[in-house]
Amino acid sequence: VEAVGIAPDMATYDHVNTNYWFYGHQAVTVVEGMGNLRGVREMQHTFNSCTGLTEIDLSGLDPSSLEDLAYTFGGCGSLVTIWADADWALPISGVSGFQTFYQCTSLVGGAGTTYASSRAGYQYMRIDGVGGAGYLTAKSS
Repeated sequence: VEAVGIAPDMATYDHVNTNYWFYGHQAVTVVEGMGNLRGVREMQHTFNSCTGLTEIDLSGLDPSSLEDLAYTFGGCGSLVTIWADADWALPISGVSGFQTFYQCTSLVGGAGTTYASSRAGYQYMRIDGVGGAGYLTAKSS
């Protein structure tokens, strides 16, 4: 499997757990349709070890229900860009995510923040430069 498309009818589900969906699928280079998911609470290891990914588009994905981002992108060493809506914001409380960006050594946020092992937690799952350093890049509409 090299390309994954999440169907529009996935929007009919009000809660989706993406834990381990693509874990270890090194050949995956394209994931489309993340914005078709609603009520995503957990994304543990969702893209972990997807070494073929160089970018992913999260635009349309509502982050307001996210709770667990542990190792979401762990080991995605080729991942450079994570696109998201300009108004992307995690909930103010109730979120955890140890090593969300573990070993994402190629990752660069939209304002130029480069990966550092000391900045691998869920706190960096924000638009770079909005409220501080982050690894997301705002997607123009």
